[in-house]
Amino acid sequence: MATTRRKEIQYAFIGAQDGFSGTGAVDDATLVNGSASMGVDTLSLVDAVTLLPVGSRFTTAGITTVRTITAQNNSQAWNLTNGGASAGTFTLTLNGETTAGIAYDATMAAVLSAIELLASVTAGDIVVGGMDAGPWTITMAGDLANLSTNTLTYDGSGLTGGPGVLTVTQDGLSTWNVTFTPSIVTGAIPSDDDVITFLPQRIFARVDDQADFSYTETYDPQIDTERGKLSNAREGTEQPMQVSTSFVLDWLRASAGKEITFYEALNQLGDASDWVTAADDPCEPYCVDLFLFDRPDCGSEEAEVIFFRKFYKQTISPSIQNAAVDLSGICQAVRPDIQRVTNDDDTIGALV
Repeated sequence: MATTRRKEIQYAFIGAQDGFSGTGAVDDATLVNGSASMGVDTLSLVDAVTLLPVGSRFTTAGITTVRTITAQNNSQAWNLTNGGASAGTFTLTLNGETTAGIAYDATMAAVLSAIELLASVTAGDIVVGGMDAGPWTITMAGDLANLSTNTLTYDGSGLTGGPGVLTVTQDGLSTWNVTFTPSIVTGAIPSDDDVITFLPQRIFARVDDQADFSYTETYDPQIDTERGKLSNAREGTEQPMQVSTSFVLDWLRASAGKEITFYEALNQLGDASDWVTAADDPCEPYCVDLFLFDRPDCGSEEAEVIFFRKFYKQTISPSIQNAAVDLSGICQAVRPDIQRVTNDDDTIGALV
């Protein structure tokens, strides 16, 4: 006879996730054990988003590990060739300021030094890579990083045998590199061009052990009458689920560089301002998917995850005395989406 177990609050966690989703591709053939960043391209994200939010999650083809983005790079970058020049100098104009002449066969360090002499540039704002004598790659960093407003132009009129060519390789409008956790391990290394699947952003809170998590399904069947007698039954108007819970009151606002709070996620505030609504229509009020998961610590027992889709908050009541936040709202769903899964982080993390 199978054993049974009643649900207990000590095994329950409450979570919220947004509507972020999409795909991309790995743009990196150099990944090895321990790699914690990689290039990405061909992004196709929900609501035409082009910048991957820090905190969003992803999996790569054939690998079950769910990874979280801790930093993203959309800095502009250019590629510069000297066009076969054999003598002379060229200049670069960054955001309206022009460098002194740079030798046709300059080292990467010499190109960087010329740019850093500009009044508006400080050390660390520019990264020059590529090869000595060119071609060179020029990437915005430091205070110029992740801006789409930088301009860089090139004048090769002082070259003999040139001029070279300056081409934009990154326009700053789309993420091209991400840093993530956990790092890559041997035996599960993504390959170049592998498909990336992006998952919703998530936040968790502890359910208050003095409170409850409850929901109400409401049905409205209609029974017709015919000649004074009860006749056929039919479905009535669908009713939204009512959900109420209470979670532990921690910080309401996160400090710089810290994980967002549950309160911020529910209200699309602070570092959760880039959360994408879970509503089908972005013109509808902001909502999230609320979920409760029960993770028993008894051997191989499965976990149960209960999703309350498209949860619209109605009341949020923080109580300092009780150290809890009471939350209630309605869902654009008649009943919850209940799933039983293997009790491990990646399996639960990949559920959407």
